[in-house]
Amino acid sequence: MRLDDTIAAIATAQQPSGLGVIRISGPKALAAAELIFRSSGAVALSEAPSHQFRHGWIADAEGGVDEGRLKKAEWLARLA
Repeated sequence: MRLDDTIAAIATAQQPSGLGVIRISGPKALAAAELIFRSSGAVALSEAPSHQFRHGWIADAEGGVDEGRLKKAEWLARLA
């Protein structure tokens, strides 16, 4: 793994639950999220403000859908 990789990982326990968290990070994280997340608002995810939750739907290639929330967090400073 390199520091410029984009990664996604399940961030909650893998057992039956009412909540599941997926964390996506890296330079292509926004593009990856836009592949599966459909916002219920009129603003595209790429245009949405940072650090706010967005309501929407998560869909996979087979058509499986679940209601979800997405928090877009953009960091202005990068570690050198």
